Amino acid sequence: MTTPAVTHPALPTSEDLRSVIDELMRAFSTLPDEAWDTPAHESDWTCREAASHVVDTMGFYAMQISGTGPFRESYVQLVDRTDSREGAPPVVFWPDPGTGTRGIVGCLDAVGGMLVAVAATAPPERRGWHPYGTSDSTGFAAMGITESLAHGHDILAAQGVDLTPDAAVCRRVLDRIFPAATRTDDPWHDLLVATGRTPETRGQRWRWDSSVR
Repeated sequence: MTTPAVTHPALPTSEDLRSVIDELMRAFSTLPDEAWDTPAHESDWTCREAASHVVDTMGFYAMQISGTGPFRESYVQLVDRTDSREGAPPVVFWPDPGTGTRGIVGCLDAVGGMLVAVAATAPPERRGWHPYGTSDSTGFAAMGITESLAHGHDILAAQGVDLTPDAAVCRRVLDRIFPAATRTDDPWHDLLVATGRTPETRGQRWRWDSSVR
C-alpha cells in the first residue's frame, strides 16, 4: 500500500521579502518630500512615522535571529528616540526628516536588506523572540512582509497610489502567520482583512501567530 505524500504549504522566503521591499521602494520614490508629514490612511500616524515603523520592525526582526548567543526573551535593548511626539510609534531606526523621500527609501533598502540577508542565512533551527510567538526565519520574513504591505498600504492609500503585491507572496504569508484567516481567491484582500484594513475590519483587534508549527 502506498502512503500518500504529505504536502506542506510553501513558506515565505527572503526573496519574497526582497521583492516586497523593492516594490515599496519603487512606489515610495514617486512621492514628494512633503507627503511624509501628512496622515497615513485612517491612522493616527503620519506617513513618515508609518514608514519608520516598518524600517524599525525589520531592524529588530533581523537582530532577533542574527546572533548565536543564548535565546533572549525580549527585543534587543536599544533606546528609543526621545523627541517623538505623543502618540507616535517608538522608533530606533529613524530616517533623517531632512532627507525627504530619498532618505526613507534608502533606509528601507538598507535596514530591510539586513532582514533579507539574515532570513536567507539563519540556520533553520535558529529561533527568535516575538510577543506573538517564538519564530524562525520564515516567520520573521512573513512578519517583515506583513509590516511592509500593511503600512505601505496606509501610506500609499493616503497619497492616492494603489499597491498590488504578488498574490502568491500574500498567500504564503497567510499560510505562515495567519493560518486561521478567511480565504478567498484574492490573497491580497485576505491579508488586508487579516490586518484590519478593509472598511468592515478597520479598527478591529487583530494579531498573527508567528510561532513555529
